[in-house]
Amino acid sequence: MRLHDLHALLPGRSRQSVSGKRSSTGFTYRRPPFTRGEDEEIRRAAATKGATGISHILPHRTKWDITKRAQELGVTLFNSHELPLKILGEPLADAIRKRAREDGISVRALDAELGTGLYFTSCAALRAQRGSKPNMTAIRKAIEFFDAALIPGPEGTFTIDWKDE
Repeated sequence: MRLHDLHALLPGRSRQSVSGKRSSTGFTYRRPPFTRGEDEEIRRAAATKGATGISHILPHRTKWDITKRAQELGVTLFNSHELPLKILGEPLADAIRKRAREDGISVRALDAELGTGLYFTSCAALRAQRGSKPNMTAIRKAIEFFDAALIPGPEGTFTIDWKDE
């Protein structure tokens, strides 16, 4: 029986005490081995779904079990963090987002570090859609963070010199 089933049968005991007694007496729950059909589902869905998506297909398996089984099968699960960055339409923000990805910093973590709200996460895209100018305060903070330089170009355009490239 699973722990929550045992705990329901013993209302006067805590979950920890039921779990401890079960472990000390050797009555632990063992998950049944993966079937061929489950292995096939993991192989089929791995390219488009991660462990979470596959856990919806196989609701009796945990994400941890699915991840471990995929490793045993030599299957790489889909990882949304490896998707290419979306182009926002704001060249300076796009360049900074690309640099953050190359340095292993998430865009959300960059916004948090710089205190720019969600500018690089979502606001830059909204400003580009509306035709607004970029938030140069946020851009300058990011350029200072990456130890780069902002170079003025023709007709009021700017480019970024990353200095280390």
